[in-house]
Amino acid sequence: MPRYNLLDEKWIQVASKDTVEKVSIKELFADAAKYKELAGDMKTQDFAVMRVMLAILHTVFSRFDSNGDPYEFFEVDEKSFLQTGELEENDLEDYEDALYQTWIDIWNAKEFPKVVYEYLEKWRERFFLYDDKYPFFQVTKEVIEKDAAGGGEFYGKNINRLVSESNNKQAYFSPKDESYKEYIADDELARWLITLQGYIGTSDKKKVGFAKTYSKGWLYDLGGVYLQGNNVFETLMLNFVIGHNENNNLLKSQKPCWEAETIEKNIELYFHNGIDNIASLYTAWCREIFIDPNRTKEDKFVCFIAKLPEIEHSDAFLEPMTVWKYNDTGEYKDKYRPRKHDANKSMWRNFGLLTGVGEGTRKPGVIEWLNKLCDISESEELGFNKENITLCAVCMLDDGNATSWAPIDEVEDTLNLKERVLVDTGDNGWIIRINKTISDTKAIIDTVLKRFIFDLLEIRNMEKSDVSKYVEQFYFRIDLSFRNWIESIDIDNDKDTKEIEWQNVLKKAMKEYVDELVSNAGLRDYKGIETSTGVKNIATIYNSFLYRLNQN
Repeated sequence: MPRYNLLDEKWIQVASKDTVEKVSIKELFADAAKYKELAGDMKTQDFAVMRVMLAILHTVFSRFDSNGDPYEFFEVDEKSFLQTGELEENDLEDYEDALYQTWIDIWNAKEFPKVVYEYLEKWRERFFLYDDKYPFFQVTKEVIEKDAAGGGEFYGKNINRLVSESNNKQAYFSPKDESYKEYIADDELARWLITLQGYIGTSDKKKVGFAKTYSKGWLYDLGGVYLQGNNVFETLMLNFVIGHNENNNLLKSQKPCWEAETIEKNIELYFHNGIDNIASLYTAWCREIFIDPNRTKEDKFVCFIAKLPEIEHSDAFLEPMTVWKYNDTGEYKDKYRPRKHDANKSMWRNFGLLTGVGEGTRKPGVIEWLNKLCDISESEELGFNKENITLCAVCMLDDGNATSWAPIDEVEDTLNLKERVLVDTGDNGWIIRINKTISDTKAIIDTVLKRFIFDLLEIRNMEKSDVSKYVEQFYFRIDLSFRNWIESIDIDNDKDTKEIEWQNVLKKAMKEYVDELVSNAGLRDYKGIETSTGVKNIATIYNSFLYRLNQN
């Protein structure tokens, strides 16, 4: 018998007031405004789970308005809630208007309408974690035996990314006791299963069919970006890009993985480039996964997996929740590809990538969506009003080994700023000025601080490669100050005044940092070295530093 239905079982972890609790899918949608945020085992896990919830919203509200009535532009089957007709291109503009109105109506209601629960009930049988016919995010034993000779083994200590222990190397700092690493509870399994389909690597051997490249997980290559609201309802709605029409998404019927007629037809998508709608992308698989439907919590966890082909990355603008990198050389010349976040750089240092400012950049779809919401609200007074926005970044780091791409850590960061500032994208708007300020900051650090550090290491006969260590240390010191500065900006502030305000903060911080280095100087630093222009010691390079600092 099928068991553990995700619509009813408590498996999604959420932060509620001062505690973390578990809720079912139906409870999450019913009380989304009560919960502050998703609070799973990792931020990458929360990102993966959130996208499944967004896939539900995209599917439901691509077919029904906020009152639960089907749109007039195509047919919807009353029994299954499946879209049975196609949207005509000449109806696209009217359809978009209807979608925007649906979004605004839900936002103003501050709760999700009952049609969400009606849809979920129609598809109840596809949300069983354990089933021998259509298990959630998995295949049956018959399918994996036919496609990949049963697949390769994957254990509890592998699927749990807080452990991530291989059979060849023990994880010494595991949050789970050695005797319990191989065990996994049902609620944990549901969360890690969704995470596994987004992030895994390529170290496993079994493959399905024949493909040029096999997936390490679609989410693995993303520099994930999303908007966070004051609660789960706001967060879901802010990232619910209902009008997203990249790659003709709105002309396609939304097809999350659980709506596939059969498991085999779902697998066929990956061999025929069938990911052409956002709900399908948000529920994309990277592996055939088989879990014994008869397993119990007393059993050591083991599942069987086999690789699926990689989803095309180049110009994949159907994806709205990533930053992009433009390639002007190499194999992907003139193509945009998803770009991971840099673990060593705070989010604000890549502000241009996040906001699509500068040559070779492209704005993430969720930022475009926020701009669209503000434009609609201003012109038609449709009720969207969000004073503060938290911009979030998340991605999984790998080991750099092209034969495995094993997950080793995650990056998470946030940036708080006023919504009206984030969407001020005109020629002299705040986005341009903030990006310029950041570019100027980097330039000053490179030409002033880095030069001083280089000279200091030369005097001490130390490796010049250590320069970056000191520079990154300084970036860490000014990180909070910059975050406070950008958060303090209001749309009506004078831009020159605010820019000078930050320059003064930067100047003071840089002088204090160098003063500390000078105060710790030794005899060798004052003795210095002979150069072609005379003696170079800490006194002379400090004077040069002050001159360059004041000049810049």
